[in-house]
Amino acid sequence: MRLNMGKYNDDPLNIFRKEYLKNGTLGSNGEDNKDIIDLLSQTFDEGSLEGKIKKAKSEYTKVQFENFCKKRFRSIVDKSIENVELGNELENRISKALQDLLNEYRNNILSVNISPNERREKVFKEVKLSQDVPEFIGEDMRSYGPYKKGEIISIPLRNAEILIREKVAER
Repeated sequence: MRLNMGKYNDDPLNIFRKEYLKNGTLGSNGEDNKDIIDLLSQTFDEGSLEGKIKKAKSEYTKVQFENFCKKRFRSIVDKSIENVELGNELENRISKALQDLLNEYRNNILSVNISPNERREKVFKEVKLSQDVPEFIGEDMRSYGPYKKGEIISIPLRNAEILIREKVAER
């Protein structure tokens, strides 16, 4: 449930402005965001002390604004996953787009259909052993063996290639 606390609460720039005012960095308590926009977008003449101070304040504001945007975006992502409605139209549109991407991702994963036999044929290889093989851990971190000479076994492809190269098995 969203509380309606005023007409400016929906605008992310106003939310940032209010947080910035709390820090004491912004001297104006006016109701528009021109002062914030000026700090974020203007360039300042560094020839004077006042210009250097304004530039430093501008750079600080840019860093704070970037951090604010990252924090808000993380919140949007979290709330999108939880399917919670957000406080303003822009963030609701972003949330909807994120939900659509998540659904597309989920649907693409679910539509991939590889049967266990196809997966096994691609990853495993059958070999005939030309000597006894003690128990070993395969590349898939599973235990295989021990095996006796003459057995035909199916093991991970990489392990099969090693046994063939070492003349312990044949194709």
